[in-house]
Amino acid sequence: MHKISDHTVLIVDDDQMVGKALGHLIKQVGAQSVYVPSGSRALEKITAADTPFSLIISDQQMPEMKGSDLLEKAKEITPDTIRFLITGYTDMEAVTDALNKGAIHRYISKPWDTKTLSEAIRNGLEQHAVIMENHRLFTLAKEQNAVLYKLNVALKKDTDRHQKAILNKNEQIAELTARLEKEFDSRDHMQEIQRFLQKRQLLDQPRLHALHSAMVSELYKQFMDIATRNGFEMPENSDPGC
Repeated sequence: MHKISDHTVLIVDDDQMVGKALGHLIKQVGAQSVYVPSGSRALEKITAADTPFSLIISDQQMPEMKGSDLLEKAKEITPDTIRFLITGYTDMEAVTDALNKGAIHRYISKPWDTKTLSEAIRNGLEQHAVIMENHRLFTLAKEQNAVLYKLNVALKKDTDRHQKAILNKNEQIAELTARLEKEFDSRDHMQEIQRFLQKRQLLDQPRLHALHSAMVSELYKQFMDIATRNGFEMPENSDPGC
């Protein structure tokens, strides 16, 4: 938020004495001021200013341009500037019209009360500070949202890339598993065991035949036992190992 000393008020009045009085009052409030004697000069100042004025205080009755007309044009140039109109009771129709158009935020009746006007100026500057702070926060939020959007897009790309990599690995694993299962099913494991034992001279051919006969006989006995328990009659002397 801006400090009061950061604010500049534009004073517009064809009476220089009134301009000086308002400048002194604004200085007491703690802000800076710029004085011009006419509406045309005010528009030049408003247009040329690097930083918009926080507040414009204009008299209504000026020979070249009415204060209400000036403030309506000022609104188009710097819509965030707070605008006060100083007027007499005979100008209430112009004041009402300006209020309806949104050209002014407040009107000050002549003769003004110094304390009331000082408080109004202070409130106007605080109002302008709030408006500018809201603009700053809105701009910051937009910038942060833009950054978050870019990060989100980048993260989504990384996530998609990782998911594709994982799917590719899963496909490779599934393919390798299928190949291993196929190779395992197609191999003659009994022959491999036989070759392994013979290669290491753990079994010669006679012993291998004897082992085979013993395995067949044992399997037959187990089969006979299962058949007997289930009520099947088997022929005698049918042991295949005999």
